[in-house]
Amino acid sequence: MMLLTPNYFVAVYSLEQCSLCTPLEATKLVNKSPSKNNTLPDSSQLETIQRSLLPINVSSSTRMLILVPDSWLSVSVHRIDHIIPSSLLPLAALSYAVETTFSPPDSLMFSYQQDVLPAKQAQLKVFACSSEWAEQLSFPFKPSVKHCLVMSFAQWASKSTGVFSWSQCSKQALSVFQPEKEKQQKTQRLWLCLMVFSVLVNGVAYGYYTALQQDSDTLLHSRQAVIAAQSAWESSNNEDVQFVTSVLSKVQALPTSARLTLFESSDKVNGETQPIFFQVTLPKADLELLLENWKKQHPAWRWEVTYSAEELPILSQQKEVVDASVSVFEH
Repeated sequence: MMLLTPNYFVAVYSLEQCSLCTPLEATKLVNKSPSKNNTLPDSSQLETIQRSLLPINVSSSTRMLILVPDSWLSVSVHRIDHIIPSSLLPLAALSYAVETTFSPPDSLMFSYQQDVLPAKQAQLKVFACSSEWAEQLSFPFKPSVKHCLVMSFAQWASKSTGVFSWSQCSKQALSVFQPEKEKQQKTQRLWLCLMVFSVLVNGVAYGYYTALQQDSDTLLHSRQAVIAAQSAWESSNNEDVQFVTSVLSKVQALPTSARLTLFESSDKVNGETQPIFFQVTLPKADLELLLENWKKQHPAWRWEVTYSAEELPILSQQKEVVDASVSVFEH
């Protein structure tokens, strides 16, 4: 399927012309190119070829890939008795490129491809040319595009299906020696991992914080509702609260000989205060003394006391112990 809006254009050189096309059309042109195209054009011939190029009407942001016959570059194949580590491949390829072109390293552009062979051997294929030659090949396109890459027919044809993406072109195309490139790529990968990890940690922390905040808000609202209800109840039942509190203080001050088994208080019914009811077990003499003191302290209250049918004597003390039910009324 043809790319209607490719993210780069391709310029295909031959001895007759230079054709500007899409990546898919470039594959067809490379396949039709004569297998024996061993002549390397000189500067004047290259200018003639470039004049055959139609005017370029592309955006200044367009990327351009330049494909040239293999014979226009220095191509060498080297069999090595061991596999070269990826970190040392650029330096090894540069050494072979300098050897085959007789050019200084800083004036070379090169690319390489290592194929692993049996018995842990390898074959290194190196493509190289001078930076000046690559500049001449790119000259017609420099005013119109920002990025130009140079690649041989063989490198382009190495992709059996489809076409190269621009990132693949950048890896395969000729480039100058960059000793810090591997380190920079590792640093970029490390920073990317750190950024992803940081995003994950912050995302989990934010989710946890949000959950805690929601729980805190829920508890705060519940607490505020309880306080509001308590305040409303106390304000509307202030007299009842004082009555219940006073009776409760009496009960809490019972002597150690007494045992409280029940304490009940009710809200107002039809605007009338309900009596407070409690049950207690203690010596009868102690209860009579307590009732006498309570009646003196609160003469406005009415006390009703009923005793259970059974009376339990404590033999050690010979005191009559009773189960009493006491109702307290406020007038």
